[in-house]
Amino acid sequence: MLEAQFARRAKIELPARLWELAAETGVDLKHVSVRNQRSRWGSCSAGGTISLNWRLVQTPDSVRDYILYHELMHLREMNHSARFWARVEEVCPGWRAAERWLKHHGSLLGL
Repeated sequence: MLEAQFARRAKIELPARLWELAAETGVDLKHVSVRNQRSRWGSCSAGGTISLNWRLVQTPDSVRDYILYHELMHLREMNHSARFWARVEEVCPGWRAAERWLKHHGSLLGL
């Protein structure tokens, strides 16, 4: 029951925040979906679709925003090159702390 509540909340909050950050960064986002991914926090297609894991609503705002920025930057760089990470750094200077949080606490959220 609690999981369903989080998933419903995620379908409202996550797309709204992602669209906000897309506008802020000037990224051309086409579509957002919220799913029950078992091994990823988010994913991105070359066509401009970003899929997000509903579990992100259980993370601190800074961690959630890092994942959203990460996926948005994939719409500019579809890889994990040095150029990609430089783009992430520009929009989310605290990304390393968010990565540490995910490594330490992500498994507690079912991922």
